[in-house]
Amino acid sequence: MEIKAKEVVIKSEKDLPEAPISQGFSLVKKTGTWRNVRPVMATRSAPCQNACPLRVEIPAFIDLLTKAQPEKAAFEILKQNPFPSITGRLCPAKCEIGCNRNKYDEKVSIKELERFLGDLVLEKKELKVQKKQDKKVAILGASTAGMAAAYRLLLDGIDVTVFSQTGVSFEDIRGKIESKIVDTEEKLLKDAGLKIVKETNKDIDTLSKEFDGVFVATDIYPDLVKIKDPKIGSTDYKNVFAGGDTKDISKNIKTGLTGANSIISILKGEEPQPEPRLPRVVSYKEIVVNYFNHIPAIKEIRTVEEAIKEGDRCFSCGYCNSCGNCYIFCPDAAINWVNDQPEFI
Repeated sequence: MEIKAKEVVIKSEKDLPEAPISQGFSLVKKTGTWRNVRPVMATRSAPCQNACPLRVEIPAFIDLLTKAQPEKAAFEILKQNPFPSITGRLCPAKCEIGCNRNKYDEKVSIKELERFLGDLVLEKKELKVQKKQDKKVAILGASTAGMAAAYRLLLDGIDVTVFSQTGVSFEDIRGKIESKIVDTEEKLLKDAGLKIVKETNKDIDTLSKEFDGVFVATDIYPDLVKIKDPKIGSTDYKNVFAGGDTKDISKNIKTGLTGANSIISILKGEEPQPEPRLPRVVSYKEIVVNYFNHIPAIKEIRTVEEAIKEGDRCFSCGYCNSCGNCYIFCPDAAINWVNDQPEFI
């Protein structure tokens, strides 16, 4: 009679069977030069986040998802990406190219997770506008870059008017994506006070006199201004910033957010600052893959259960997901486990 081994999946220290341990002094209790040495949590970044133009904290939202909190996971994405339902359909998914799981079996379906979670809260999103400011900004071009800039400015309580060639928003992706999605995103922005005006003859000098700041979507108006510093979106015009990318929807959105952040800084009397670099990326060779099983990726996600199953494949590079492995396997017993988090002794 053949006895088949039963596969045991251990996701955290809670799944381990009871076992005796010693808290007494032994060889693992270091003395001498070791007496003042303690472990630290290294600050690192995941290759997927590093490859994403929007810098979405992918391990963070996947961690929330795998803990059966899909809506919280979706709102985690919104911290860096205002339009996940759009990028989840049109983005080239450079995050998946960088995914360390590629070297183990198959990449995690990050783009599909983003699409699923974006759709999950598409009609539940709301712009929590801060106190209204006595400032107004013009956006020339209603592309995803322009709409991303509007999103960020509206959050800060700034009055925003978008001048559109067609009179509608997201004019660069209409016809490439379901109209319900862009219409829902447009309604969200309008409910927060966005004004969209059909206009083709506005020039920079006129807008600069009428508004406190201007953002130009260069994917719609490629020859109107020249970008001096892409890191902040500055141009030769005072208080006029610009951005756009016709090839990568995520980059397009990012340039809009960057320009909006620069305008916000200017309106506060501050100098715009480029975004700081991410910490060093976690490489595949640094990952202990023995904790994982070879599982095929789910290419099309239709249910929360499928999303969680796909999220479980994530290595969680550079992000503590409270798995407890450091506590269980630390050879020096230098870690306590308190409230589902490591505490270094």
